[in-house]
Amino acid sequence: MLISQRLVKVCLSAGAFLTTLMLAGCGDSGYIEVYSPVPDDPITASVIIEGDVTLPGIYPLKSGDTIEDLLRAAGGLEGEPVIKLVVGHDPSPSQRVDLNTAPDWLLMALPGVGEAKAGAIIQYRETSGPFVNTLELMKVPGFAQATYDALKDLITVSA
Repeated sequence: MLISQRLVKVCLSAGAFLTTLMLAGCGDSGYIEVYSPVPDDPITASVIIEGDVTLPGIYPLKSGDTIEDLLRAAGGLEGEPVIKLVVGHDPSPSQRVDLNTAPDWLLMALPGVGEAKAGAIIQYRETSGPFVNTLELMKVPGFAQATYDALKDLITVSA
């Protein structure tokens, strides 16, 4: 019975919407196209890469990724890596500052990041290329482990 009531409400809402469009002069098109973008490479899981790699951390696992792709993202091997699959982890950060795209004013909104540190981040990504993961922030002058620990939940990197 609950399903029937919801179906009636949806049909009534759709009818009201279509009537509004027709009254507004939009009824000539014959159809309405609704577009809902789907990400090209949806993230299927995350992996934790630890051990003897240059940049240990959590990496998104996309369809088609190989172990070599993941190890390259972690900066390459220095010895034996440890790779763990994280099931149910949502690696898509919301409301985080992207180190690869953020302008200086947005970087300065991060706690402890002023004009000089924001400039150092931008200089680093312009000379070294995009950040591979957030741990790479510690390669930027002025960012040590304590600073990274304070920012790690507020930052992200895009591909």
